[in-house]
Amino acid sequence: MRILLINPNTSEFVTDRAVNAAREIAASDTTVEGVTGQFGAPIINSETDMVVGAHSAVDLAALHATGFDGVGLAVSFDTGLAALREMLPIPVAGMAESSIRLALKQGERIALVSFGERTRPLYERLALRYMSQDKLAGVRCMEALSPDQMNDHDYLQDRIVLEVEKTMDELECDAIVLLATAFAGLSGKVPHKIPVIDSVAAMIVELESVEGNDRVSRMLMDDASPQNKLMHGVSEDLANFYRNLPPE
Repeated sequence: MRILLINPNTSEFVTDRAVNAAREIAASDTTVEGVTGQFGAPIINSETDMVVGAHSAVDLAALHATGFDGVGLAVSFDTGLAALREMLPIPVAGMAESSIRLALKQGERIALVSFGERTRPLYERLALRYMSQDKLAGVRCMEALSPDQMNDHDYLQDRIVLEVEKTMDELECDAIVLLATAFAGLSGKVPHKIPVIDSVAAMIVELESVEGNDRVSRMLMDDASPQNKLMHGVSEDLANFYRNLPPE
């Protein structure tokens, strides 16, 4: 299986983190490649950023997705997920959706851990797209992290361990989702009494489970598609994508 990870952030290190973590968890016959946004926010952390990021995601898909068997959206807000499913004829998975779906198999009450206090309401709204209010134990966001801190594995690992401990102490939860691309690959080193889920790993496992599983395939695809039309002011790749759609 060939999987493309699309990161609509413009931070290359985020793509690298996701790709490396995905390759660690992927089956031996799965190949993983990643692409990074060429415009927009270095790290998406607002609704406005997400609108720009969704444009970035569909632009990257138009340019790079041909020839892949599945797409993973390597941004914790699942930015542009519905649009990618509509435009692509292959399964598309989102970090938040896949990891929350897995967490709900582990228990009744789910907590999310990320960073940047200003993002808490965004994650709360996102979580409630995928689970009911009574299932959400809470969202814990450590303070905003600098690029240097996000690139310092030892620092990040220590902070995640601390936040997971605080989450277990303060929230009544059965599973914890580490919902940040920068956290990819770090959950296995976190001591815990309940499941701590790596959202990139959950996404890769779900994509790989599509083969021979029509139920999962239907969850990750959309029968709808955009309409053939002339698009103005977009990249040539995105304009060509629309131009090559079949007529209504």
